[in-house]
This record gives sequence, structure tokens and C-alpha cells, in this order.
Amino acid sequence: MERNTEPDFNLLFNPKSIALIGASNNIGKWGAIVFLNIILGGYQGRIYPVNPKEEAIFGHKAYASLSQIPDSVDLVIIAIPAHLAMGAVLDCIQKGVRMAIVITSDFSETGEEGARLEKELTDTARSSGMRLVGPNTMGIFSASASLTALMPPVRPRRGNVSLVSQSGNIGTQMLGWGEKFAVGFSKYVSSGNEGDLRSEDYVSFLGKDPETNVILTYIEGLDDGREFLRIAREITPGKPIIAFKGGKTLAGARAAKSHSGAMAGVKELYEAAFRQAGIVWASTTEEMLEWAAAFSSLPLPRGNRVGILTRGGGWGVITADACNEIGLEVPALDEPIIRAMDDFLPPYWSRGNPVDMVATINMEAYIKCLELLISWDKVDAVISLSGDAGPLAMMLPDVKKKAEAIFPAEKTEKILQQVSEARTQVYQRVCDLIKKYQKPIFAVGANLVRGKGGAQPDFSLPQFRTPERAARTAGMLYQYFRYRKSVGAI
Repeated sequence: MERNTEPDFNLLFNPKSIALIGASNNIGKWGAIVFLNIILGGYQGRIYPVNPKEEAIFGHKAYASLSQIPDSVDLVIIAIPAHLAMGAVLDCIQKGVRMAIVITSDFSETGEEGARLEKELTDTARSSGMRLVGPNTMGIFSASASLTALMPPVRPRRGNVSLVSQSGNIGTQMLGWGEKFAVGFSKYVSSGNEGDLRSEDYVSFLGKDPETNVILTYIEGLDDGREFLRIAREITPGKPIIAFKGGKTLAGARAAKSHSGAMAGVKELYEAAFRQAGIVWASTTEEMLEWAAAFSSLPLPRGNRVGILTRGGGWGVITADACNEIGLEVPALDEPIIRAMDDFLPPYWSRGNPVDMVATINMEAYIKCLELLISWDKVDAVISLSGDAGPLAMMLPDVKKKAEAIFPAEKTEKILQQVSEARTQVYQRVCDLIKKYQKPIFAVGANLVRGKGGAQPDFSLPQFRTPERAARTAGMLYQYFRYRKSVGAI
């Protein structure tokens, strides 16, 4: 059937009213879990549980059928067995609903009979002007609507990254990992079997969405790869798309077919085609999130020259190697910078790039070195290692456990407060340097404040667990800058 009904994604991501067919008081059922997630997520629109066997569900009046709801409904969520789903779709059509999420599984991912049911369902919906998410989906998230219509109890941090995932399990776990990797989300959709709406439909919408600065997509297979690439080529000059491909091996391809009904293609073909379209190709899910954090909060480096700051010489060597191996340059320091650093670093410091502070723990010295490097016109980015608030920061867990035996309670609190304030100040000053010089600083280590308990809940400073990962991220941001320049976007 023709894909001729333009989807209204405002009904999906900013609905004023939601009906959940299959809502339940039994917390052992998905109809209860999804309903509770919507309520606990803070959704402020009208919500109508539909269940003919209940009078009320978690304090909300229940309706025996969709037709009994007195008001119009923007979005319907279907969480009933597959053999009942067609009846629910027909009810939606009669009600005039134009967008529905089919949580239900047991469709094309299970074989020919499931595929036949799925086609019948989607053809019926689309012929009436209604569009479907799924089937076999774990739901959606929308920060702007405070809508967490998901199966797992995930509470994503808000941000400017949006995610489309053909695997609901992977997608929702990535939402949960967002805090760990300094990624805040604007929108998420588990696209499921894509019986109707496909990855390219969601990506096309997100490309125009002003609340989305970075698009992530987990893909197992594409029914219309050319259309996906055409859409991507329109988006990538102005907005990065980061993709991770599942089903890269024969075993993975078989697994993809059995779990989402996706036909997985050859890795090399996807990788080459994606790169031609300007899509950033991630090799792991962790890398995907690290790059999302960097793209969403750091300026692009306008060249391949890197300054390196470290408190230990060995880490500087490793970082320089990692940069050179991916084509980044580590230029020698100019004499004026060396003289400036001579004023506050020990006489035995490295006097070169990488800048080895030789275990200097003074945080003012660290910030001075960082600013001298980031302001230098011969570097385009800085990789900074060990940017903590001094050795005491590493001792915090032990201090908390044993402080009573060492210090009075009031002194313990004072120490913890001083360390916390110092870390917050360093975090903020690094952010200020990035903004002032419009160059990225790639911070390595777990010591700067980030995510939970951090000074900046909006994740304005991503961090990297190893210097190699920081270097690879720097290289990827520079590669994307070169792509944008090649297509005339810069």
C-alpha cells in the first residue's frame, strides 16, 4: 500500500491526550507497567485507561472501550495480545485516532503467519489515515511532554540527543546509560518491527526537530536503504547522525531476523554507504554514547592539532600515540608558552607537548596550563587528563567510610564540602574555557563532576574513561568537521 499519509509526529511526541488499551491494575502485566510509567514520568495531559473488566486503574476512571471516552484522543497505546490488536485498530479508526503505538509482539518477528497479521494491521490503519509505531515496540520517550510511555522503568535525563532504535531493549538501556555517559535525551522511539513507520520516517522528523541537536540510531536492517541515505544526506550537513549497526555478522543477522523481523545487511556495504552520507559510524554502543555526549556539548575542532595536559608522563605518551595513530598532530610547544609555564610549574616539568605537570596538585596551575594550551593558535583541541580537585578527591569514598574514626563529624563535613566545591569550580572553569575559545576540551578520568550528583545536570562537559577513547572522539569530531566543510556547510 502507498505510504501516502504524512505522519503527524506532534501527536506522538506531544500528545494532549493518551488512551491505553489493555491498561491494568495487575503490575505483572505490561498494560500496568506502561500506564504507571506514564503517570510517574510526570505526563500532564489527559490519560484514559481502557479495560472492560475494571472500573478504575491506579486512580483513573477506566473505560470499557475507546468509543466510550467522551473526548478526542491524540495517541493510543495498544498493549493487548496480537490476535486482539486488529479489533483495537478498528476501534481507533472509528474514534478518529491518527497515531497509535502497538506494544504487542508476536508479529513478523515470529514467522509467516505473524508477518501476515502485521501487514493486515498496518494496511488497515494506513488506509484510514492512521499511522502505527511498531508493532513489537517498547514505546517512546519525549522530554517536552514529560512522556515516558515505556515498558522498562527508565527515567532519562533531558537533553538535546534523540534516539531511534530497532531494538527496544538496547534503546531503553541506552536511555538509562545516558547519565553515566553524560547524555541527555529529547526524544526516543523504539521502532520495533517497523510494519508502518520506519527508521527513515523518524530520522527525517528529528532532522527538522529544533529540540534535537544529535540523532542516534541503532539499526539491524533497512527495508529502503536508499531512502534512508537520501534523508540522511539532507540532515548530516547541519546535524550529526551517529549510527550503530547490529547484525554485522552471520550470527547477528540471524538473531536480528528472529527478534525484530529485520533483514540485516553486509557490514561493509552499510559502513561505506553511511560514511558517504555523512553518518558517523560507531563501533560499540558505548562509543555511540560517548560521541553523542561530545557532539551535543562541544564545539567541533577546526583542525587536527591537539594539546595534551597530564600530571603523569606515561599517560601523556599513550595519549600522543593514540592521537598520531588516527591522524591527529601533537605540535611542539612554542617558546612563549614554555616560559609562561616555567613561572608556576616545577623546573623539571616536561617543557613540551604533552605538558607533563609532574604531579603538581595545585588546581590553579592546572587551570593556567589548560588556558595556555586552549588559547594557543597552534592547537584546535585539548585532551586533559587528571583534571580533578587534588588527591583528596580520590580519597572521598574512604573518607566517608572512616571519617568518624579520624575527625569530628563537623570537620568531616567541612572537608567533604571543600572538595565538592573545588571540583565544582574546576568543572565550571573548564566549561568557561570551552565557551570562551570555542575549542573542545576532552576530559579524561572520573574525577571531574559529571551526571549524578554533578554540578551541571545538563551535562555540558562529557568525560572519557581512557585517553585512547578521548583521542578517537576528537578524531571523529574533526572528521565530521571536514565532512561539513566538504559539502559547503561550513
